[in-house]
Amino acid sequence: MALFDGKTAIVTGAAQGIGNAVATRLYAEGANVVMADMQQQKVTDAAARLDPDGGRALAQEVNVSDTASVEAMVDAAMARFGQLDVLVNVAGGSGSVIIEQIEDMTDEIWDRVIGANLRGTFLCSRAAVPHLKAGGGAIVNFATGSIRGFPKKTTAAARLAYVSAKAGIIGFTNQLSRDLEPFSVAVNAIQPGFVLTESGARVREIFDSLPEEEKKAMLARRTPRTPEELGWATTFVASQEAKTLTGTSIRLTGPIESLDLKVVLDPEGQLATTASLQAQ
Repeated sequence: MALFDGKTAIVTGAAQGIGNAVATRLYAEGANVVMADMQQQKVTDAAARLDPDGGRALAQEVNVSDTASVEAMVDAAMARFGQLDVLVNVAGGSGSVIIEQIEDMTDEIWDRVIGANLRGTFLCSRAAVPHLKAGGGAIVNFATGSIRGFPKKTTAAARLAYVSAKAGIIGFTNQLSRDLEPFSVAVNAIQPGFVLTESGARVREIFDSLPEEEKKAMLARRTPRTPEELGWATTFVASQEAKTLTGTSIRLTGPIESLDLKVVLDPEGQLATTASLQAQ
């Protein structure tokens, strides 16, 4: 029996990259999947590729920073599948305009990045929680391991707004986990690390635009992780295999190629396995 047989999951940002990999892995583990994204045609095509018969994958256009759009997404999930067990808040990003100095940060870009990340995580969680409480589900939020700040050259465009939003998501995760613990709803955040998605995604476009020497320097600091690894890790965190894990911000360590994962709760401990999650 697959881990998510009979379960329903919403994954935002599912048209491509990490969100698509997460939705694909949940689907492979038996879940009905609502693939939500503001790119309507892309997410429709992605759902059709994943589930040509249309029985277990539903494409839904959503603007995660808009209350009505988010509520319509959750309503569509309930109307189609009758329950909601998992919410994965992947949608976000740092925008497409590279801003390195606070003087160059406009109100519009700040609000857009905060809205897509922190506000979006809040709105999606608020809409989903009444249904998750009914069955004791899980929320997985996407944060960053760079809340202490990025180096000068990074694939984050509006990095000040992005880091601020992601730090907020970690605090949001901590408090929401406490609020939902009596209802057996687990809430965790994942720090995905340096992920190079497919061509066409914003992170990849920023990386590809860098001079070769800067690319080499960035790759020397950290090995890129694949979206598929994030699919494995997220599925594990959202599953009953990790049911006692809540209120954590999880740093991924080592290559991840299956659901045979280990959770290390001591942030100072040495990790002995090559496929591990470190909860901080």
